[in-house]
Amino acid sequence: MKNLKTILVPVAILVFGVGSAFATNKAKTEKKASETAYYFDASAPDEKCIFVGEVDCNPTSGPVCTELIGGSPKVMQQFLSETECGVTLHRN
Repeated sequence: MKNLKTILVPVAILVFGVGSAFATNKAKTEKKASETAYYFDASAPDEKCIFVGEVDCNPTSGPVCTELIGGSPKVMQQFLSETECGVTLHRN
């Protein structure tokens, strides 16, 4: 019985370690979801938060997400209201 325990404990630790390594690797490589993006246009007559579409950005971390709109870079944001955009988006 003692021999069985001395064999099973290291095997259990090895299996747990390998499982943890795979779980950590998967979490690091999962792609963040796209976001629906808008940009603020102060010169627009009524709706100042202008719809852009789906972009490869997120609301939490990374460099600021910009897209070329009409030849100039615009900061992508989440929608808050027709006259106001919300959180700035960041590149995935």
